[in-house]
Amino acid sequence: MNRKYIIILILAAITSSCVEDFDVDLNSTYERIIIQGSISNERKAHKIILSKSADYFSNQQTPRISGATVTISDGTDIFTLAEVSPGVYETDTMAGIIGKTYTMNAVIEGETYEASCLMNFCPPMDSLKIGYYDYGMYQTEDTFVVVLLYAQEPETEGNYYLWDAYKNGVLETDTLSEKWFETDQFVNGLYIEGYQAQWLVANTGDTVILEMQSVVEGYYDYFYQVMSVTDWNGGPLAGPPANPVGNISNDALGFFLAYSIERKTIIVPPIEERILLTWY
Repeated sequence: MNRKYIIILILAAITSSCVEDFDVDLNSTYERIIIQGSISNERKAHKIILSKSADYFSNQQTPRISGATVTISDGTDIFTLAEVSPGVYETDTMAGIIGKTYTMNAVIEGETYEASCLMNFCPPMDSLKIGYYDYGMYQTEDTFVVVLLYAQEPETEGNYYLWDAYKNGVLETDTLSEKWFETDQFVNGLYIEGYQAQWLVANTGDTVILEMQSVVEGYYDYFYQVMSVTDWNGGPLAGPPANPVGNISNDALGFFLAYSIERKTIIVPPIEERILLTWY
């Protein structure tokens, strides 16, 4: 018995002696301009946010850039954005036009940054239904519902989509990891019947709005780059992180997106009226 306790004490001492604080001292690098913003076919004020990069371990909001000149052009008209708060620039109320290419231009401290993006067509959604999975004894009214999409996918190849979900007027997918992206690679030109476009927690009687956005391939790729260095990062065994490559010129970070929107609304029915989905 004594030998057993001695061995345990020795192992505990060895284990504890291997643990020590490890401080990582990273050198600061040069600041990068960050530009994030978009324009859609929805009539509203469209927003561009200008900021600068910060050190890796900084826990402060990245510094915003004031005093810049920011415009968006559709090739014919030029819309000048007003600074409504530090680093936040907005257009007047307007709607983009599907099929046009929009160019964002920002003059920051004498340097010019540009990005262009085509506003693609977003096909209409025919209808929505609510599905659910049987959780057995764990099933409750306050549970995950699945928003099922029914729509015709256009015959043109190379379409990319993003889906957001609102519940009772509140955006449920307010972080990038909660949004759902998809390509038409395997469904081009087909009728989409019961595609699982979003999951969310909802009760019977809740109002759910599914928002479908048609985005460009570059933004689809940008999303995967951002996720690969954040939520999908493999930790110490993953490759070295790198800044996501957007579409802003002059070595700036970020993305300027033009996109079109379709929305559809459904009231969450009682569980017995939902579609029971099959586990695979």
